[in-house]
Amino acid sequence: MRRGLAKKKIKKKQELSSFKSAGLSTLGEKLKSSNPDLVERFEAIQGVELTVPRLVQVMEDLLPYPWDDIELFEEAIKLTAQGFYGEAVAVCGDVLRLNPTAYPAYHLLGHIFGAMGNHREEIEHYRKAVRLKPNYPQIYFDLATAYWISGKEKKSFTALKNTIPMAPDFAVADYWLTFIFDRLGRNRDIYQVSENESLVATETFAQICGLLGVAFLEYGYHASARQAFKKAVRVCPDFAEGHYQLGMLHLKKLRNPKRAEKYLEAAEQLYIRKNDFHRAALTHQMYRPKAEVHDQNKASEDWLKEGLRLQGLNRYQEAVDAYRMAQGFKPDFLDAFYNMGVAYGCMEENGIDALHKAVWVFKKAIDINAEFIHSYTALGASYIKQNELELAIQVLTRALGVDPEDSNVYYYLGIACRMNMLTAQAVDYMRQAVALKPDSVQVQFYFGLSLMDMELFDEACAAFREVVRIKPDFSEGHLMLGKLYRENLMDMDKSTHHLKKAEKLFVKLEDYQRVGQIRQLLSRRSK
Repeated sequence: MRRGLAKKKIKKKQELSSFKSAGLSTLGEKLKSSNPDLVERFEAIQGVELTVPRLVQVMEDLLPYPWDDIELFEEAIKLTAQGFYGEAVAVCGDVLRLNPTAYPAYHLLGHIFGAMGNHREEIEHYRKAVRLKPNYPQIYFDLATAYWISGKEKKSFTALKNTIPMAPDFAVADYWLTFIFDRLGRNRDIYQVSENESLVATETFAQICGLLGVAFLEYGYHASARQAFKKAVRVCPDFAEGHYQLGMLHLKKLRNPKRAEKYLEAAEQLYIRKNDFHRAALTHQMYRPKAEVHDQNKASEDWLKEGLRLQGLNRYQEAVDAYRMAQGFKPDFLDAFYNMGVAYGCMEENGIDALHKAVWVFKKAIDINAEFIHSYTALGASYIKQNELELAIQVLTRALGVDPEDSNVYYYLGIACRMNMLTAQAVDYMRQAVALKPDSVQVQFYFGLSLMDMELFDEACAAFREVVRIKPDFSEGHLMLGKLYRENLMDMDKSTHHLKKAEKLFVKLEDYQRVGQIRQLLSRRSK
């Protein structure tokens, strides 16, 4: 088999060599006479050969792998750089037959499919590379680009946030993105040359740099964020969002109002040029005195909507800034305070401890309106996250006087009591939460856990059966049923059924640690 592959590889090299020496130049001559606009494009393709060894070296340095046959992978890189994407896909197939776990080959295949405009396959191959090696930032830069091009902004931003702990310096992203866009090339397929490309590479590059800058802001890396935004406006001077972000950064974090005004004025004009008058108005309000705004209630509502939009994209720090603007126009704006607290609480997923800020904001919301039940439940949940269980119970007990029919109050009281080892009270509160909200997966699941604490195994089993009835693909519910039937109710057939169901669901979720635990449980029965 190896001998056949080697012959195939030699044959491909010979064909490629003959094509380069005759075919490409002949094709170029024909295009000169038929379509002069494409001459520069093909001259660029021919010039790539001078840099191919360097491209190969960069890929091998940044994506190391113990190759069985590195020459095949090198051949795939060369074909990709020259725009022979179909041939590159075939060679990558040969590489993966020899090296099934070669994540660089999947990464390169993703790039190739992206260059060919097949973004669904591009994303799938990047995801395969992530499964094999999840801890290198370059794959997430490219995955984010693919998501952005596919119109999935939220997923693009989430992918970029994954890179920040691995590469907090923008230089890492700048080097790789420049390499991918300028050196390895996209949209260079010589068989599908088009004058009207749907995507402009510089705009895409700028958008990814801009989103990456926002991701840096989420983690508080202001210097890296500034570099990312500056790169975005350098490669695409008409990129309004880049100017806006630079202005916001100088205004809010770097405390340089003069420079902020310069960038924000530029952003405002660019938004107007794009007929985006809503964003232009918000930008204008950033650097002008609030007294100039005639309808301040409308301005506060506009900033609230902007905060909700950003929060929906998981851009929590920007959402907080928007809510602050809303409060600036309307100081006791309850919705702005409440949603700001939610945004602070969500920052925890980035590893940023902002719960103390969330607590302060929810307390302020209660001061503004002591009848707004959601502020109490949010404050109670924040105390639980801080492990301030007594404070949580006090706030939530007070909430019962505000609305004794709110299921969330009983649910969080149950959680707090369970964590505080008050198991009987936890069961009572969870039972009331279930009575008020019987179709909640979350409430039924924690009701089951509380019943298990009390060793009420039959009732717990009934609760978990409700969980999987409401949501048949809820993996944790099947896992708990499998354990209950195996360890407490001694029904091995039902246990096996639910454990196997849980195993399949965790495989789908790519939670292989849980998969391993379930397989251990299943293997014990067979011994």
